Amino acid sequence: MVLRQRSQLGGVEERRLRALLNEGRRLAQQRGRPVLVSAVESVPFDDPLAGFARGANLAGDRVLWSTPNADTTLVGVGTAWTFSASGSERFTAAAAAWRELTRGALVDSVTAIRGTGPTALAGFAFDPARSTTDLWAGYPHALLNLPRFTITTTAQGAWLTVNAVVSPDGDDTLAAEEIWRAREQLFAGASPLGFETVTDFGAEDPALAGTWQATVGSVVARIQRGEVEKVVLARGRRVQRRERFDPSRVLQRLRADYPGCFLFAFDRGDSCFLGATPEQLVTLQNGRVRTVCLAGSTARGGTPLEDRRRGDELLASAKNRGEHAIVVRGITDTLTAAGVRLEPVGSPSLVKMANIQHLYTPIAGTIDANRTILDLLERLHPTPSVGGAPREAALQVIRDCEGLDRGWYAGAVGWLDARGEGEFAVAIRSALLRGSEAVAFAGCGIVGDSDPEAEYAESCLKLRPMLAALGQGGR
Repeated sequence: MVLRQRSQLGGVEERRLRALLNEGRRLAQQRGRPVLVSAVESVPFDDPLAGFARGANLAGDRVLWSTPNADTTLVGVGTAWTFSASGSERFTAAAAAWRELTRGALVDSVTAIRGTGPTALAGFAFDPARSTTDLWAGYPHALLNLPRFTITTTAQGAWLTVNAVVSPDGDDTLAAEEIWRAREQLFAGASPLGFETVTDFGAEDPALAGTWQATVGSVVARIQRGEVEKVVLARGRRVQRRERFDPSRVLQRLRADYPGCFLFAFDRGDSCFLGATPEQLVTLQNGRVRTVCLAGSTARGGTPLEDRRRGDELLASAKNRGEHAIVVRGITDTLTAAGVRLEPVGSPSLVKMANIQHLYTPIAGTIDANRTILDLLERLHPTPSVGGAPREAALQVIRDCEGLDRGWYAGAVGWLDARGEGEFAVAIRSALLRGSEAVAFAGCGIVGDSDPEAEYAESCLKLRPMLAALGQGGR
């Protein structure tokens, strides 16, 4: 990667952009292949979600990624380059394509802030062995998207990365003019956001509830027979209304109600997969690996005393502690096998969200510099918290029994940079929007002493955040 670090902050002027594209074309002619050009500038910016909303006027593809408490937010608009893959080798194929694209990239930057420069926003489906339906059209098993524009916001400020892939015979002048016009539109005017109007989606069909509970019962029986140790069963709740869902307004509500979660959205033209997930999958930064184990749940209490009692009961619950221990063991074994040198793992504590609390155990370690975050994803996903254990046996039970096209639900969403580092989360507490219809998803970990009725109640609790964000009930 050819990196030009500028000491003075300055705008990506059209003239300078044209010069960069021209140099990129020269390199492309010299090498006989396309060259990635990235230019980074400091920009005045205070609301990434407003930028995501404005991006709808420029492109059909938009992406939003925000860490808990919005410490780092990436907004991608448009597409400079994209890659998709299917099947069991999707992580390997994605890593190879990204490596080839970023090899010898020309990067003109004012900062070394993480998430600036060439940064792909990415999503991976839960199970590539499962046949897909029309529900998830536009969401392949693996998708890397290098946006035309990426706005990166941190506590240190905001930066705009402009990306272009220049071919040996490209028209630099035309490309520079088009990119510059789009850039001006991205920052033009305000996009005030509000909350969705309240919609009564009605109660769920009791027959669907009964069917799902019967499925839980059949899986419990298989666990008790020793076929598998744990299975995570998911279900979808389909809702409709008269008006189209506006992803930006749904995200606004999720951001307000769940600031401690990862906020994400992948807008694909006529559909948008979005959510607010509490579960980090993996982070890789300067050789340091971090992840969390999140399994075992209960509702929040109506008073501080009741909330503390519920939390204490969760910590003492043999069923939930056992389910959590399966996840901890699965993740630590996987990371150790991947060459991660783990730090000592402590006992679980509680993490509390607006309507739910979970057992929580952080895990950290270090790994050699030649490993990438996609290497770790390939080994970790799906973790026992969304698939089960042992992995292959649990996945087979899910394929046999669940009857749901999960698509990207419980898959991996996040980003990676030109060094192969980045951050991914587990795509739970999520929904797929398509016009005036939405499907919200939730899953529960099933073990040998699971009670179908209690698991159904837990799934309703987990669905509540998305249903509220879609407009049902008060904030």
